Amino acid sequence: MANTTNIPDLLDRLHADDATVLSALFQAYNHRLLYFAKSMVHDNAVAEEVVADTFVKLWQGRYRVKREDGVKAFLYIATKNACLNYLKSSHAKQHFDYELDEAMLTADPEVYIKLIRTELMQDINHALQQLPPKQQEVFKLSFLEGLSTEEICQTLGLSPNAVFANRSRALETLRKLLKDHTFFLLFFLWHHFS
Repeated sequence: MANTTNIPDLLDRLHADDATVLSALFQAYNHRLLYFAKSMVHDNAVAEEVVADTFVKLWQGRYRVKREDGVKAFLYIATKNACLNYLKSSHAKQHFDYELDEAMLTADPEVYIKLIRTELMQDINHALQQLPPKQQEVFKLSFLEGLSTEEICQTLGLSPNAVFANRSRALETLRKLLKDHTFFLLFFLWHHFS
């Protein structure tokens, strides 16, 4: 996959309105984004339009990009979103009689893993916000920061039984809240910890 770090002073040049950096990004990502878009919309002309629009959007929002890896993420996410919007449009529904299929997931697995991970983490964070404060703290310390029960006890001033009870209740509540995400959760955990 193209690496934005191969473009010298990428962020500085973007923020300084150096249009040559857009050309360098276009050369680095155009073919990959076209392949990605074509795999979703199954139409060369639409894919080309989507990718061109993605570069225009990047240029228009260049001051909001704060990290180099944010450029790459923006390009893929904007392309994906534009393709999905196209597929949802009435024009696409008239011209195509297919559903989004698993073939889309094979176009660029790394991008989809990152997209799934991001979307899943947003859903997990949203679900975490619905937990009582102690359960949130115990869950975050245990599963997101990797602290042991003993370390959590010391950090929060709780007994091991209280940590266990809060962790169990948090997991049970999250299991109910995220029941529709079982496959994606397992997928994320497998990639995150393997």
